[in-house]
Amino acid sequence: MSKRIKQSFIAGSLTSSAGIFLSKALGLLYVIPFTALAGGEGNMIFYSAAYTYYDLLLQVCTAGLPFAIAAMVAKYASKDDFKTVVLIRKLSFSVLMLSGFVMAVIFLLLANPLAKDVLGNSATVSDIDTLKKVFMILSLAIVLVPFLSSYRGFYQGLKELQVYAFSQVLEQFVRITSLLGLGYIAVVILRLESIYAIYMAVLSTSIAAMIAIAYYVYFDKRNYGVILRASRFQKEEGISKKEVLKELFAYGLPYLIVSILGNSMNIVNNNFFMKAMESINADYETSKILLGIIQVNTNKLTSIPQVLAIGFSSGIVPYLTTSLEQKDWKTLRKNVLSCLDTVLYISLPLCFCLFALAKPIYFVMYGDKNLTLGYDALKYSSMLALTGTISPICSSMMMTLKFRRKSIIYLFVGFIVKCVSFYPLIHTFGYSGAITSSVLTSVVVIFLNLQHISNKYKVKYKKTLVRMFKMCLCLIAMNGGFAVLRLLGLDVISKGRFIGLLQLALYGVVGTIIYLYTSSVFKLPQAILGLDFNKFLKRLK
Repeated sequence: MSKRIKQSFIAGSLTSSAGIFLSKALGLLYVIPFTALAGGEGNMIFYSAAYTYYDLLLQVCTAGLPFAIAAMVAKYASKDDFKTVVLIRKLSFSVLMLSGFVMAVIFLLLANPLAKDVLGNSATVSDIDTLKKVFMILSLAIVLVPFLSSYRGFYQGLKELQVYAFSQVLEQFVRITSLLGLGYIAVVILRLESIYAIYMAVLSTSIAAMIAIAYYVYFDKRNYGVILRASRFQKEEGISKKEVLKELFAYGLPYLIVSILGNSMNIVNNNFFMKAMESINADYETSKILLGIIQVNTNKLTSIPQVLAIGFSSGIVPYLTTSLEQKDWKTLRKNVLSCLDTVLYISLPLCFCLFALAKPIYFVMYGDKNLTLGYDALKYSSMLALTGTISPICSSMMMTLKFRRKSIIYLFVGFIVKCVSFYPLIHTFGYSGAITSSVLTSVVVIFLNLQHISNKYKVKYKKTLVRMFKMCLCLIAMNGGFAVLRLLGLDVISKGRFIGLLQLALYGVVGTIIYLYTSSVFKLPQAILGLDFNKFLKRLK
């Protein structure tokens, strides 16, 4: 029974992760033609700055309610209290629609001063005006996406994780299609300035949100009726509107604070990077390029392993909530450890590849322009890819287990670490200090959260640490395979990007085979995922 529960939890989380992975993979592919349409890394700062504020404002206007909706729906659905489930939906939808509209108006009013603050004292009038326009276009998405998030939170709570995942893929597919299509029409056909590619990219966020909402409306018509009928036949009374709102914000406000503090690394980078680079007499244009590389180019690559954080953060909420409500401490501990083991098993090789193959990966993705800066930044960011995957999962577990106050305190400690270390590390190591300070922040948050969970629920991490050590041995074997390929003359960069892509794919295949084989020798996939590769190979034969 416990094995089925474990597999159900992992399967649900991986299903959610798979959808978001496809979403991120699509997002990774569009960067190549999009960067060319936008005129290179110099203009990408407008794109990255807009989306850093967009993420922050979206978290503020949703007030953590999507996670709160998911937790509350899971809680009351497990008790068969469908009257309360329906009430949660009605109230949360109304609150999110109103908050999205209010936040969009505020964003419009603050567009100009925000643009000046991001670009620093050396910014030109033209750059400030451009960023202001980008902010204004993006305000439409701030109205639409909270409404979309209300649907996602509701069906996440009902454990409809396939729907959650599909909506992510659909939204990203529509966004990329419209982003590239409208950008091509504006820049290539109409021969407008390259900055119009940025404007079209920002507009595509709103178009994609509308299509995803339409999908949920269609799905809702076919599935929500079951919940409504169950609520009508329910004899017991649900809880009152006042109690629902009180509980909704009691769940949601801590999630809001956690989301803002969890995103603090990007906020600090976005607002202080240019100023910090000015303080060490760095060139303005070079600093613009570096910020674009860090916040967009390398971030797109590091987001591939980080999709596990989103998937498992989404997947863990209903399962841990159910275990907590039923006081099933044994299953709760198993889910916590299964989550960590699975994420480490999948994310470690991905992050290691970003480090070991940083130069060929960056070349294949973005070409040889700014290659030295790009692959150097990617090497540093590979560690952030790992810590940035685990940290939000730990915070999500803390929130779900009702350690909200502690989670907020730990994230605030991390925020202080980021702020205190940011300028000294940049002064010591240059631009890479911005990345290093983020890694340090994540490590502090991970340690504090896992230590608290261990103290309260007697979760022992010894077996996870042993498995992590075995995974690292597998990574050494993987790197040996990469070294052999280099000796055979597969250097990726010298043959051009298309041939380089094929060679890089060979590196990926060889590395994956070595990792899977060596890890199966240590019986890691068998223990973590319940997969036996020997039986699988026998079936193939």
